[in-house]
Amino acid sequence: MQSDSMVISRARRGEQAAFAELLSRYRAPVFNLCLRMLKNRDDAEDIAQEVFIKVFGMLERYDERYAFRSWLFKIAANQCIDFIRKNRVKLLSLDEPMKYQGEEIEREFPDERETPDQELEREQLGEILMAIASELPPHYRSMIVLRHQEQLSYDEIAEILDLPLGTVKARIHRARAMMKEKLRRRRLALGPQ
Repeated sequence: MQSDSMVISRARRGEQAAFAELLSRYRAPVFNLCLRMLKNRDDAEDIAQEVFIKVFGMLERYDERYAFRSWLFKIAANQCIDFIRKNRVKLLSLDEPMKYQGEEIEREFPDERETPDQELEREQLGEILMAIASELPPHYRSMIVLRHQEQLSYDEIAEILDLPLGTVKARIHRARAMMKEKLRRRRLALGPQ
């Protein structure tokens, strides 16, 4: 199997088979990254397709001193972050009281939750953590996805997102702290164990 740089050289010469080879190698990883960040299969497919269109159009600008995979993931992560920002939905807080005829009314919901043991049996811890990660702001979510789902090193993440290594470490630490707090709040909401 040819190295990425050899296939890229062929693609730069216009060989269609080289573009197909790059697509074959990286379609699944790029789609998986997009799916983990966007949490919607249709959006992930659309963004992954846009990523490859963009990458193939910019192939002449690719600097071979860096890993192609990192460059590709950087573009994919940025496309996802841009998509999230453009499509951000205004969410209502369930903790804030509603206003009705000038009065504040506390929201009440029936307690239909499973016990903590039932919930942990029903869902894997990884699914719970990814749900929490999806609530993070996009720049923190991308850090968690790249580090824990794609299993990239801090250095690779820094290269992909074009950030200093210290910033990456600080953001991952902050994202983990935010997730830990969200998990703690979820556990408190479930009541005594």
